[in-house]
Amino acid sequence: MWILQVYLPALAGLVPFEIVKTIGSFLEFCYIARRQDLIEDSLKALDHALQDFHRYREIFRTSGVRPEGFGTLPRQHAMVHYRHHITDFGAPNGLCSSITESRHITAVKKPW
Repeated sequence: MWILQVYLPALAGLVPFEIVKTIGSFLEFCYIARRQDLIEDSLKALDHALQDFHRYREIFRTSGVRPEGFGTLPRQHAMVHYRHHITDFGAPNGLCSSITESRHITAVKKPW
């Protein structure tokens, strides 16, 4: 995982290494998902980063930060569907879910 070596040395030693690995695998997933062109090797790397993220994030459960688990975090859950949607619809090309979230707030929540 190249991101751990390049982008996260500032965290090393300040937080448990599992947290550094969690953040690194999450960033790796995000960087891969935002590419304009995704080939089969990229999709395999995306799957690997997601598996690493799910494995390493358990430090947040075991350390008591999130003892009830991760089931109520919609954006983390959405990561599971990226590969399928990329295969069906193409690369998201930097699309951010906050766009649809802000439209949801405007269309559904504000009228009430």
